Amino acid sequence: MRNKYSLLNFDTIEKAVAADTKAIQKVVSHYNGYIEYFAKDNYVFSEEIKATLMKAVLKFNMDR
Repeated sequence: MRNKYSLLNFDTIEKAVAADTKAIQKVVSHYNGYIEYFAKDNYVFSEEIKATLMKAVLKFNMDR
């Protein structure tokens, strides 16, 4: 069975972890639909979720 959701490619994730701003924006835009859904049209909460996501991406450890 095929996955019906598009996934971020590994290269984008790797660049985002290395603090590439364009890659981080791709990650945020990838999850923007989920963020907007859970923020319930609350702009401040939406921005807080995006900031938390950006911080988490930068802390992510690729060495496993």
